[in-house]
Amino acid sequence: MSVTAPPIHRLITRFGLVLTAALLAGVVAVMLVHEMLSRRAHLEASLASLAAVIATNSEAAVMFNSNDEARDILGSLRGSPEVARAWLFQPDGSLLASYQRSTEAGEPTPGCQQPRPDGQGWQLRWCSVVRYQPVVRHHTAVGTLAMEATLQPMYWALLRAVGFSLLVAGAAFAISVPLWRRVAARVADPLAALVDAALQVGRQHDFSLRSEAGGSAEVLALRNAFNQMMQQLQQRDVRLHHELGQRRLAEARLNDLAYSDPVTGLNNRHYFMEQLDLALARSEGGLVYIDLDGFKRVNDSLGHDQGDALLCQVGQRLRARLRQTDVVCRLGGDEFAVILENSGSAEALGGIARQLVDELSQPYLLQDRTVNHVSASIGVCSFADAAHDRETLLRCADQAMYQAKEAGKRTWRRYVPPPTATRRDVSGPAPVDSTFG
Repeated sequence: MSVTAPPIHRLITRFGLVLTAALLAGVVAVMLVHEMLSRRAHLEASLASLAAVIATNSEAAVMFNSNDEARDILGSLRGSPEVARAWLFQPDGSLLASYQRSTEAGEPTPGCQQPRPDGQGWQLRWCSVVRYQPVVRHHTAVGTLAMEATLQPMYWALLRAVGFSLLVAGAAFAISVPLWRRVAARVADPLAALVDAALQVGRQHDFSLRSEAGGSAEVLALRNAFNQMMQQLQQRDVRLHHELGQRRLAEARLNDLAYSDPVTGLNNRHYFMEQLDLALARSEGGLVYIDLDGFKRVNDSLGHDQGDALLCQVGQRLRARLRQTDVVCRLGGDEFAVILENSGSAEALGGIARQLVDELSQPYLLQDRTVNHVSASIGVCSFADAAHDRETLLRCADQAMYQAKEAGKRTWRRYVPPPTATRRDVSGPAPVDSTFG
């Protein structure tokens, strides 16, 4: 089962946004911790200073056990909104006076901690902080002052700070989204261009394509490597096509050498033998065996080049006179053969032979000279008159051709099997039709 991986553009954007969110969360957390510590330090410093003043002012009231004076001194804390409650204790732990701030509704502010007469330093809980300050007279503790400050204002301040920080962080995150997308595009788009180029090469098999992707040094190096690889593949493809073309030409040349006559362009003896076997196996027809009369005289008087030219004219006349389905071959020298499939009756086969004798006996133009002495002796044999094997058919057609030459040349003869012979026992000399073309 294949798993589709997300594109690099999305991965970079996702990673950048996660990183931005983590950084913003860290910044907000640090800011909140700093704000909380700062406010706590400010509150402790304020309480410590205020407690020192109240303790100093309370020395006489504590020494003379004056409740009214002690309450008046604690009542001055109304000007300090952070103080919710305060107590003055005598050395024996008894309460001398207390103070409790009233809410806007006129109700006493609820307490969070229970003060201890023997308390010292700071007593911190989630809801409030209590500052214990000894009342000293001539370096002797004559009482204890306890002041409780609620932490609710600090929490409200922290909540406002959290809201403001989240608002700023959200705005910063929103701004970072398009920025990260742009960064991802700058990184991923050149790589995507390289991927598209590679896919296009795979679809079109065109190694001439080149990538124009740009960007970072790594992308440029990858692009150059890709283009260099395409150039090498293109050169290899050109060489391969050239080699294949040369191989096809060589195969065609070998095929021509194997089946074509280099002088006339007709099919050669090898091709003739193969086609004759096929013709004997699939249909009825006839074989025409042609031997030129007077050809040696042309070679001797005009040269072999003119002899080859005459052979070419013979091949052209045979092609022009016969059907396209007939197989015309040069067997060698001045010998030609024609395989006629579905040639019809013996009379039709004789008519074709007569036409070929007339056609090949026409004058030939060689070197501005007219050659009138070249003709043809033709022997024909029907597939039905000879055995089905190739050798017997060739022997019969050859016998008929020699009968034509013995009859004075420039004529044709058809092989006629003996009355007592069958298609399987034709052998030796056989009579031929004495009809002239």
